[in-house]
Amino acid sequence: MAKSVFMAITMRTAAAFGALAAVAVPMAAQAVAQAPDAVAALAAAIEAAVVEAQADAAALGLTGEAAEAMVEAAVQQTIATSGVSPAVAAQAVAQAQSSLAATGALTPAAASAMTTVAVQVTAAAAPSSAPASSGQAGAAPVAPPPSAGGGGGGGSDYRPVT
Repeated sequence: MAKSVFMAITMRTAAAFGALAAVAVPMAAQAVAQAPDAVAALAAAIEAAVVEAQADAAALGLTGEAAEAMVEAAVQQTIATSGVSPAVAAQAVAQAQSSLAATGALTPAAASAMTTVAVQVTAAAAPSSAPASSGQAGAAPVAPPPSAGGGGGGGSDYRPVT
């Protein structure tokens, strides 16, 4: 039973994400189609930032997560200063990553950092339609519950919020 409930929830979640992707992809494609020069320019800037960050990390003797963090920060800073939309940034990150990988200029740490940034900008390009939590508690009770004895007295320690 628990297995079938779990599978039902999983399938509904997959369908919901599929529907979100079907809506978000055309919107992202439209934004990217309007700015091919912006994508190419940002991709070139990202490539330069990644190469420079990898060189800086190597010069400092950084490896693994530290090098990854340095590359990730450089890519995020490049995107932030560009002022492009998240859809354009997502396309530029993908283009820069594939270009650097094709030339062999991408270290494993840099590839991981670029994947992390790609996930972040893709999520920003297609925000969730779920409402955010307001952090509010439930409403105050309407009336105290009846006492167990019926005639009042004893029963509950309930005290209404005042």
